[in-house]
Amino acid sequence: MENKIQSYLETCVDCKSCMKGCPMLYNFTGSPKSLLTHFTTQKPTSDMVFSCASCGLCAKMCPTDIDFGYIFGESKKVYAQDKKVLKSYGYGALNFHQKNSFSKFFSTTMKFSEGKYKNMAFMPGCALSSYSPSLVQKVFGHLREKLDGIGIIQQCCGTPTRMVGDMAQFGVYHSQLESDLAKMGADTVVTACENCFMSIKTYAPHIKILSLYEVLADIGVPKNAMNAYAHHQKVALHDPCPTRYESGLHVAVRTLLEKIGLEYEEFKYNREKTLCCGSGGMLELTNPSLAKEQMRSRAEQTQCESIVSYCQSCAESMSRGGKNGLHILDFIFDEKVFSAQPKNGTLKKWYNRYQSRKIIKKLKATPLKN
Repeated sequence: MENKIQSYLETCVDCKSCMKGCPMLYNFTGSPKSLLTHFTTQKPTSDMVFSCASCGLCAKMCPTDIDFGYIFGESKKVYAQDKKVLKSYGYGALNFHQKNSFSKFFSTTMKFSEGKYKNMAFMPGCALSSYSPSLVQKVFGHLREKLDGIGIIQQCCGTPTRMVGDMAQFGVYHSQLESDLAKMGADTVVTACENCFMSIKTYAPHIKILSLYEVLADIGVPKNAMNAYAHHQKVALHDPCPTRYESGLHVAVRTLLEKIGLEYEEFKYNREKTLCCGSGGMLELTNPSLAKEQMRSRAEQTQCESIVSYCQSCAESMSRGGKNGLHILDFIFDEKVFSAQPKNGTLKKWYNRYQSRKIIKKLKATPLKN
């Protein structure tokens, strides 16, 4: 990493483009070049490292491709080797979440032995199943109608562990996910979660990863959702930062909004230049005050009362930021909920995940053993 820092220092023009929209850099420096100079003699402090949202905006905005996210990401891996350091940044709660996410009480798979798409699996992701088991059920029901034989896996991708730098434990979790998919015979995954999308794309390139929203744009939405919101008040569309470079996904989501007739406005910073919602990099655990400030800041960048995203964590962040955060799937599949999402507490979210698992296990097929 030392060579990379030196290279960055030599190319940095100190224009501060990397700082525009960044949740944390202004809290630690007034000059990116001075910060890089400091890093040549001293490593980044743990407070600085664990305040990075890992959103990738700095690298996108920099005219010379300097990536502070890379520096902080590599530094997290070093700090993560000391579990005492990790515990001071909320690792206990994160570890509890991850262990339960991979337990038999909250994860399961369902494979169907017949059908053209039996090699495909739908992966809703942790946040969506924690929010609404019925929504997961409706989405999967629609996929089954259009993609005969598609299976489903309720499993975590391990991103929370990776985001705090614990790569050894992430490797264990990722291997479990790959093993479950292999048992299903799934070589293609359709996911509703942007973190799952990027994790599988990056760490399991042999598995074909598809975004649910690109699939829906292709196969169509339920008939009752077509042009159903032509008279709904305008909403703002927030793009999640993990998939900032997935241009096809950005187009698909906007296509879906047009299909259902929902008028929307773009944030000034959108698509590949989108800003973090405040929950990136596990910021709610590692620097909760900064996370809250970023949620408020992002939510206030639109006059619209409702902000729609295609990431459930982003939707919740926009609600915490003072607006009405909604998921695009609320509109497509659950017209009774689109006005406002229920505010689920921690226990309710775990209960929902358990209920989602029960629903999956009751489908007319034999689930794989955990």
